[in-house]
Amino acid sequence: MKLKFLTFILLSLNGSLFAQTFSGKIVDEHQKPIQEANILNQRTDQHAHSNELGELTLEDCSIGDTLQISNIGYQTKLIPIENLKKFLTIVLDEEVISLEEVIISPTINALHIITEIDIGTNPVNSSQDILRRVPGLFIGQHAGGGKAEQIFLRGFDIDHGTDINITVDGLPVNMVSHAHGQGYADLHFVIPETVEKIDFGKGAYYQDKGNFTTAGYVDFTTKEQLDNSSVKLETGQFDTYQAAGNVRFSRKR
Repeated sequence: MKLKFLTFILLSLNGSLFAQTFSGKIVDEHQKPIQEANILNQRTDQHAHSNELGELTLEDCSIGDTLQISNIGYQTKLIPIENLKKFLTIVLDEEVISLEEVIISPTINALHIITEIDIGTNPVNSSQDILRRVPGLFIGQHAGGGKAEQIFLRGFDIDHGTDINITVDGLPVNMVSHAHGQGYADLHFVIPETVEKIDFGKGAYYQDKGNFTTAGYVDFTTKEQLDNSSVKLETGQFDTYQAAGNVRFSRKR
């Protein structure tokens, strides 16, 4: 008799001792099914989503577990499991979506980073030669070093600067009127060792860069201060020489 009574007790508690499957339906205040609602068992961290009919099933549930039901546009609801055999209909109340503060930050341009590394590791012979650090930009000198080089970018023969906007620290380099063509840009006044970074863009999509931005723009930024004092001497073909020197002064307080 005692054995039969113990067996009856164990069978009665079978639903609470062993995990089972929870079944239910998620609807809104108007009894319309909510699709892709998320249901989470806080004890096991298992989750499931409702189908197009709002129905869902969740494995490994036990009586006493707490289910968290949530969806965008609805208030999150906590439901304790009291009966696993009953198909439960859960109603979610609508909630006004309030967006938090949106922070806009500039994206990292890999080409700009590569260009900065290129400036720091590879020497340049002239300030005009720095233009070659812009990916896809080519220059050529067809009449000696007495004038600005010929520039080519994105299939454009830019001549000496007609179709590219060039600035140094925001100062326009292009000359509106010149014998070699409109937009003539000569960068030989820039000391290449003082260039900190290059900002560039390709395409006629930059209204703030001016009328010369037919093929693109290039903006040079020079250093605000020198890291240390240095002297550089260079020799080249045809008996050419170049010397550069700088002295860094430190202010004592």
